[in-house]
Amino acid sequence: MRFLITLVFAALLFTACTSEEEGRADDGARDLATQEQLAERGQQIFRDRTLGEYEIACLDCHADFDEALTNDDRIRPGHGILGAHQRVDTWNGEFSGDGLRRTAAGASKCAYMYQGRGSGIDDALTESEAAALMAFYEYISPGDHPPRLDWDVVTWPGDADLSDENFEKEMEGIDKLRGNPSRGEEMFDRTCAPCHDTGIGPAVRHVRRKVDRLPAIVRGGSDSMPFFSRDKLTDQNIADIQAFVRSGM
Repeated sequence: MRFLITLVFAALLFTACTSEEEGRADDGARDLATQEQLAERGQQIFRDRTLGEYEIACLDCHADFDEALTNDDRIRPGHGILGAHQRVDTWNGEFSGDGLRRTAAGASKCAYMYQGRGSGIDDALTESEAAALMAFYEYISPGDHPPRLDWDVVTWPGDADLSDENFEKEMEGIDKLRGNPSRGEEMFDRTCAPCHDTGIGPAVRHVRRKVDRLPAIVRGGSDSMPFFSRDKLTDQNIADIQAFVRSGM
């Protein structure tokens, strides 16, 4: 009888443990499904060109894949988003801590400045949109990524202490370089054409009207156009692009 009681108790204990483990597995599956749905929503936000006043999407500036492992030779103004969910700061240190989560690693600043969303950084993305973008970053990130990005910016918003006078001196330095139109055409195709030849940005004929200001526009950004930091385009690259646009080739 004692043996039978022990056996029944063991069976009940086994059933309880199994049920608990199955419950945890079900909870885990539901959590995973929820995260996948959230990540899918984040992907939709990342690719949507209709969210703001300007028809530009996150993907127009940021790669959602490892650029070093693809044949894509496009040069985007923004850095790739792989690992963005685990960075310790973004926008050259402007966002960190809780601010990273609330702004989707600084994406709300992009949304405000370049998509024309909201009245400021705080309301350019809703909390649910920011959470979805962070879930998307995490979902597509395969492994370890640097917690900080090194970028070399010569003007606001990367360097708020740089005066207009010093910025103009930087641009004069580019103007003094001899640009190569042939190289500039190649660089234009990689950096400018994806927006300016597709209707996202003004056509080249309109860009040509502002060719003398081209270095300042490329380095500092203009309206919905993001800036290109020096780790994306060198001064010589910009001089070459300017020579190409000026030549009318």
